[in-house]
Amino acid sequence: MKKTFITYLLLAGTVLVSYAQKDYDDLVLQFSAQPAAEHIRVGNLAMRLAQAFAEKDDARFIKGIRSVSILSLEDCDLNVKEAFRQQAQRLSEKGLELMAEVSDQGDQLRILAEVHKDKIHRFIVINVGEEPCLIQINGCIDLSCMEELVSQNTKNI
Repeated sequence: MKKTFITYLLLAGTVLVSYAQKDYDDLVLQFSAQPAAEHIRVGNLAMRLAQAFAEKDDARFIKGIRSVSILSLEDCDLNVKEAFRQQAQRLSEKGLELMAEVSDQGDQLRILAEVHKDKIHRFIVINVGEEPCLIQINGCIDLSCMEELVSQNTKNI
């Protein structure tokens, strides 16, 4: 009886720990397998090619990016979208800094970043609104370069 109880306790603990450690990468893997889901991943080699053909200012920004992953559930069933929303809202933001949260006409957008020593190592944009999607950029991007890029693209706004 004691052995059975300990076995169940260890099994429950393992399940709870694995459930609690779900990450945005796990979310992408899980939902990219759904029918009508679109998942695009641009790896390191493609990013190097993009850097070679980019303009000088853009190349400096692209240089720090190792990979870009985009998951779109726009064409998925409502059940899939709702499951994505629920799981995305339950994910731990441990190690990530909330940069912005925006709600606008059916979109609920969160922008998160993992920042170490003035460098962005991971940048996540997640929309849990009407057209759920997740964009994840991995690399080592200088914060000053990111600020410059944002200011260039928001001058006329």
